Amino acid sequence: MQKRMQKINTQEAPLERLLSSCRNRRIRDLINNKLVLDFGCGINGWTARSISSRAKIVNGFEPNLMEVKSLNNEVRLYPDLNQLPFTNYEIVLALAVFEHIEPSLLIDTLDRLYNLTSPTAVIFATVPTPLSRPILEYLAYKVKLVDASQIQDHKVYYDELWLKYILAKSSWKLKEYSTFQFGLNSEFLLVKKQL
Repeated sequence: MQKRMQKINTQEAPLERLLSSCRNRRIRDLINNKLVLDFGCGINGWTARSISSRAKIVNGFEPNLMEVKSLNNEVRLYPDLNQLPFTNYEIVLALAVFEHIEPSLLIDTLDRLYNLTSPTAVIFATVPTPLSRPILEYLAYKVKLVDASQIQDHKVYYDELWLKYILAKSSWKLKEYSTFQFGLNSEFLLVKKQL
């Protein structure tokens, strides 16, 4: 993902913080005392902030930032992957991010993340499933509880089959996959392929 590849999403609609909080609860134990990259952290860095006390170090990547941003709790957000201070991240979080990346670019992005992580690193990600599309569009466009710019920016609603298809062309493989919120969202764990 290159700098400013996508338009800025405001993340200011009423349900945005609640949805972020629901995703954050799924990662608490995974990030304990780890070097964490919050990939696609958003301009507010909500997840990065909320996990900073549990993780060893948290850096965020958000291409819509104009410059490096320091949050008050020692978390730093970077607008360019080349600016990240480490190449041995143990955990990469991609919470509600992959659906914003064109599938062909996602393969390249995953390969870049491979080079920024330790040999035993994992990616923990969440994405909305195809079932969620009409619901998210209703919440965004009709009742305005979800940020419409977020929903307009969705490129793909992944299910397990579509995700495996993309991963077959990348340097990562699917270790775990499950759905939550009545099948409207999925969460999965990726591990490195032995190249």
